[in-house]
Amino acid sequence: MTVKKALGRGLGALLPDQGKVMPRIMDVPLNQIVRNRYQPRLHFNDESIKELAASIKENGVIQPIILHKVDDGYELIAGERRFRAVKSLGMEAVPAIVRTVQRAEALEFAIIENIQREDLNPLEQAKAFKLLMDDFNLTQEDVAKKVGKERSTVANFLRLLKLPEEIQRDVETGRLTMGHARALLACAGKPAMMEMRAKILSLGLNVRDAEAHVKKKSPAKKKMEKNAFVRDVEEKLQKKLSTKVAITASKKGRGVITINYYSDEDLERLSEIFGAL
Repeated sequence: MTVKKALGRGLGALLPDQGKVMPRIMDVPLNQIVRNRYQPRLHFNDESIKELAASIKENGVIQPIILHKVDDGYELIAGERRFRAVKSLGMEAVPAIVRTVQRAEALEFAIIENIQREDLNPLEQAKAFKLLMDDFNLTQEDVAKKVGKERSTVANFLRLLKLPEEIQRDVETGRLTMGHARALLACAGKPAMMEMRAKILSLGLNVRDAEAHVKKKSPAKKKMEKNAFVRDVEEKLQKKLSTKVAITASKKGRGVITINYYSDEDLERLSEIFGAL
């Protein structure tokens, strides 16, 4: 399927190879262009846009934006910073390349193209991954392959969406880092998260200190007491097998028996007892 082949190759997927005829660049009126609803970048640096606008005013738009034709105009695929800069200058049109692609392909490509940008903040990346999964029926593994990341990395970003909204905003604005957010996720519930958030911000804790505070506050896991029957069976097995035996039992009547051995000869001895040899 051509959609799959185009993904993950950057803008080159929408532009022809060298040696082929370049697509026509046309001036498209700004009032006919709509923002891509799948654009994961929610925050644009105003100062950066001003600098880009100054450069465009001096040199013009060197690289055209990429658009997708829709019923009522055009939808942005790539180049929103240039689009915003041109708009701020009061220009009426912007140089663009209009691609004729299936809507699903254009939308999926727009997400992936923006995820691959290094200046997306962690929450923007997390929301983009969630969009890919929800709107295009992808798994975490699928998303990881498309954006060139490990599945565990995608999973860690998605976990950020479980944070309270206040903490999510902190990550979006840069008040808290991805490391701080992961430390807060280890807290036992929202009240504990918010308390630790306040401490991080007021004391200026780095990630390592935040992790230490969270670990100190977290209640130690209670070791499940073995009932008399399990302890009795454990002792009988240890005597019968002449080695250490541990039984981990659950409340549902299931469990695991761990039998230790200390050499190849010891393993062979145990195997003979169980009739394996």
